[in-house]
Amino acid sequence: MIESKEIISELAPLIEECGFDLYGICEAAIPEEDQKNILTWVKDGKHGKMDWYPKNMDLRLQFSNLGFEPKSVIALGTLYNDPEYDGICKTMSFRFSRYAIGEDYHLVLRRIAKPLVSELKKKFPNHRFRQGVDSLPVPEKVLAREAGLGWQAKNTNLIHPELGSFFFITVILTDLPISVANVPLKDRCGTCTACIDACPTNALTPYRIDAGKCISHHTLEDHSPKISNSFGWIAGCDICQDVCPWNQVKARKKGIQTKREEFRARSVFKENPNSILDLDKEGFDRVFGDSAISRMNFEMFRRNVELAKEWVRKKETF
Repeated sequence: MIESKEIISELAPLIEECGFDLYGICEAAIPEEDQKNILTWVKDGKHGKMDWYPKNMDLRLQFSNLGFEPKSVIALGTLYNDPEYDGICKTMSFRFSRYAIGEDYHLVLRRIAKPLVSELKKKFPNHRFRQGVDSLPVPEKVLAREAGLGWQAKNTNLIHPELGSFFFITVILTDLPISVANVPLKDRCGTCTACIDACPTNALTPYRIDAGKCISHHTLEDHSPKISNSFGWIAGCDICQDVCPWNQVKARKKGIQTKREEFRARSVFKENPNSILDLDKEGFDRVFGDSAISRMNFEMFRRNVELAKEWVRKKETF
């Protein structure tokens, strides 16, 4: 059995060259407490309109029917916080989540991990390696936490004590047995409830989110013709991360930001962001075809735009 320190030490230069800021290894197992939490979350209907979530629960919790039996997980994280984001926001009458202003992270993370996956297959030809970027129904945040990439905070996001929480996660499942020696990072949320207090829809309770109340869920997952107040957000929501002291003080003070051009704001956000409000279907496909928000259809986009405009009008009235 290979030691995790040994393989990480050997692969670290390539991992960093690929563009990953965080990496670690854990056993391919979902802790019993997390399994119970996930099952309770679904039973209580907290997954909102994400009807796909309760499906394939055996795969989600036990990695069943994956095609092979994974023994280990390599978890990787890369920052996406654009240093120009705050300045861009001042020029917009609406809000876009940080992760949605650049290229589709699903495609980027697959692309930049290719050299690593290829090297692993070359080095261990008798073993299987399968990458997931929100594409496999496995709890990636739990696995990344177990691999030491951060602690799972009260807003349910992972926080790294030096880098904050604005990072994407991808996991590589493998049947290669790796002896894991790392210890998950200690929860350092303490008595802070900034994320819970700031959520305008009361979607958060400590370490639990009611997706049906979440603005990100409303704008990206709910296909209904009408949705609840999005508070000016057209795609996603960053409120619970924006107010987090680990992002506001720690990461921001140290100038923690993405090094990847793919996650920087596309030109429309820099040149004429409010033109986004008038995009027709052709324009929407042209501007956001390679973006993570392409998961929403044009009708959802127009619905969100009109709701954002309404929110701005009401805000200006008071």
